[in-house]
Amino acid sequence: MMNTEATTPPVRTERRSRRRPIMAFALAVLATGGIGAALTSAAWTDNTFFSAPAAGATFNLQGSTDGTTWKESANKNSIELVVPAEKLANLLPGETRTIKLWVKNASSVNAALTSVVEYAAGNAATDFTVKPTATINGLAPTLTASGATATDEFELVVTTPADWPTTNQGKTGTIVVTVSASATN
Repeated sequence: MMNTEATTPPVRTERRSRRRPIMAFALAVLATGGIGAALTSAAWTDNTFFSAPAAGATFNLQGSTDGTTWKESANKNSIELVVPAEKLANLLPGETRTIKLWVKNASSVNAALTSVVEYAAGNAATDFTVKPTATINGLAPTLTASGATATDEFELVVTTPADWPTTNQGKTGTIVVTVSASATN
């Protein structure tokens, strides 16, 4: 004869041990879901977003020797804006010559202007022994961004001294005018 009581307790223990993990998992899911639902329903959130497209300004200074044809001429070693040679040919003592030049601000921002006048390095054998005075008159201090007031006419004034020595006969020199611009608001 077999003892049925001895086999029954292990079956009950096995069923209880299988139910415990399932019950624990179910309680954990309910607890987590309940807490998550409570947090979600209690916390309202909202956002607002801004977009700000940004772009760099354009900056471009151009020059002209006739007021209609504009060039960059941005390299001192290969100047594109050359005053016709006859404008300063056959200089005499005590003479003043005025040459009109133009500058244009083809930029999206205003430009503050400055100028420098100098003589290019040349050949001592052919250069003036006394250089004529060269100055800029009437250059605007600022130019507005591209538009009606974006251009300016100014003058290069070249003057030889009244006592200009005869050693300057047949001599030459190249005047370099530099107009510089800085971007401003």
